[in-house]
Amino acid sequence: MKTTLIAALAFAALAITGNAQSGGVAVLDIDAVARELGVEEKVRVDLLNMQNSLNQELQKTQSALQNQMTGVERAAGQNPTEEQRRQIVATNQQLNSEFNRLKGQAQNTLASERVRLINEFRIKLEPIALEAAKAKNLEVVLMKVTPPVFAFASAVDITEETTKLAREAGMEVDIAAAAEQARPTVATPAEGKAGDKGEKEKGKGKEKGKE
Repeated sequence: MKTTLIAALAFAALAITGNAQSGGVAVLDIDAVARELGVEEKVRVDLLNMQNSLNQELQKTQSALQNQMTGVERAAGQNPTEEQRRQIVATNQQLNSEFNRLKGQAQNTLASERVRLINEFRIKLEPIALEAAKAKNLEVVLMKVTPPVFAFASAVDITEETTKLAREAGMEVDIAAAAEQARPTVATPAEGKAGDKGEKEKGKGKEKGKE
């Protein structure tokens, strides 16, 4: 009787395990899939090109604002009145504020584009990941990094299968072609030299106004 009871318990344990496996959770390393498909590099290049373009626009704006500042200083002459000095300081502050606003807008545009590209990839990959999960009799896909997974069995890892299916679906990117799209000159980030230089140059007018 004892043997029969142990056997029955063992059978019940196997049945529970089988039920847990059916409709269970699959784990996907989406970053690894993006790297293998060349999507990570493509996103990097696209963002770099956008960053360069935004920096060029900021540099043009910087020059235009600096010209405005120079015009105000020239109009005041070598010996500006107190009113003209106040005008120089006010104009400098206004131009700095406008440049900082445009710089922040460029940063937000870049950040929004990054989110858009990542979400676009995730949306395209979602049905493919579910297909890979169902092939293992799993119905929920959990990303390995977000939220973090403490531990999981290799049997529920569908990263390799998802990558294979994504390739078959035409999601792979030609990394060499993507790299060629990158412009030869790498501009500094939107919060870098363009803004700093503009602020330093326009700051000269402010110092002059305080004299």
